[in-house]
Amino acid sequence: MIEDVAVRDAGRKGLGVFALRQFHEGEFIFRRRHGRIVANAGIPSLTREERRHLCELDYARSALLLPPGCYLNHSCEPNAMRSGVKVFAWKRIRAGEEITIDYRLNAFGSRRSTCLCASPSCTGEIVGDFFSVSPATQSEYLQFAPRFIQREYRQRSARSQKRVGVAGAPRRPSRVARGSGLRASR
Repeated sequence: MIEDVAVRDAGRKGLGVFALRQFHEGEFIFRRRHGRIVANAGIPSLTREERRHLCELDYARSALLLPPGCYLNHSCEPNAMRSGVKVFAWKRIRAGEEITIDYRLNAFGSRRSTCLCASPSCTGEIVGDFFSVSPATQSEYLQFAPRFIQREYRQRSARSQKRVGVAGAPRRPSRVARGSGLRASR
């Protein structure tokens, strides 16, 4: 619930979303909301601040996120995951801890930005593309990715299998995240 989180200073990252109580793995945190939907072709006409708070809906449209969801910062090792508009704990989150997501979940293209997450696996750069993450991470994230990313993943997998002549689809994660009603793996 929104009353269980607060937006506050996150150092070099600007503002961030912080847990006011502990969240258990798979637990619902809050629902992200968006204001207007914009055509991706019109993104250059948005203000710098508006461009910072976009979420890709598909290859043609993006949504301007509203608080507190627009202040979720990226981490290469996120403690939260989004599925559609729902944000839930990917792993246990302690009270006072910043809630982070992986921006690459629903991103496409090759836009690059500096990563400030400082997680052990951080490379220092975010490549804004779901397909820039490792195949293992893609497999973990796939069920939470938007449909347009899932379709692209299936198309790429099918093309890849045709090239190498391998039958069968990629294995999907199977563990169910407690309390979320969503499938998760880790």
